[in-house]
Amino acid sequence: MVEVRYIISDASKQLDVEPHVLRYWEEELELNIPRNELGHRYFRAEDLNILKSVKKLKEQGLQLKAIKMMLPGILEEDKLCGEEDTPKQEIQEVSKAVPMEVSKSGSSKVQQFQEFLQCVLEDTLKENNQILKEQLTKEVSSEVRFLLEEREEKEEKRYKKLDETIREMQKMRQETATSTNRRFFRSKKSKG
Repeated sequence: MVEVRYIISDASKQLDVEPHVLRYWEEELELNIPRNELGHRYFRAEDLNILKSVKKLKEQGLQLKAIKMMLPGILEEDKLCGEEDTPKQEIQEVSKAVPMEVSKSGSSKVQQFQEFLQCVLEDTLKENNQILKEQLTKEVSSEVRFLLEEREEKEEKRYKKLDETIREMQKMRQETATSTNRRFFRSKKSKG
């Protein structure tokens, strides 16, 4: 059987995402995308299935961190779906032999998934709270700084005005004293 290989542009068209998104997902999720002898990526059908699952999870609102943690389960499901070489009779025997175990493990997986989502949600909330806390601290400190500067400016204006008033009063007293002294000396000269 011939393995079908897709170059990144063809893979991006099939998945309806940009090529740079595929490169980003490969890097962030640490996917093992094979390369040809020239170093160019090529995608196999199983790689496309994994990337389709990643795209679906992204569309549901999950972050790449969460998807990365779920990746082993996605890879396992992909392998199970890809094993079509198993005879039908063997599959029927296995399904008859352990129907209870499958349902138990299925509910266990659901519970694990819920716990996982809860952990991811808690981590995300903690990160968001930390970011909000930092932003709020910056905003409050800048507002306090602004108010202090405004207060200092008002006090400085007040002190300048007070200083001007005091100087004017001193000047007026000096002028009054000078004019009083002149009158006093004039009146003595006219008497004498």
